[in-house]
Amino acid sequence: MQILCYDDAAKRIGLVRRSLERLISTGEGPAVIHLGKRRRGILESDLEAWAKSRRHAPPGEQASEPRKDTGAA
Repeated sequence: MQILCYDDAAKRIGLVRRSLERLISTGEGPAVIHLGKRRRGILESDLEAWAKSRRHAPPGEQASEPRKDTGAA
């Protein structure tokens, strides 16, 4: 189990620290661990799960059922 500081967590997902803090404050960010009175961190596994949950498939990569060949011409 690895706990990341906000700076390291933000760097891993390609954000600046302030953007990550804003997402956390609005409830849209990853779960946070309170390590002390003024110290917080993010579990590496929580950060990865949160990032994966925000993935949206681009157009053309929609999760749809495979096309069935009807044999009609």
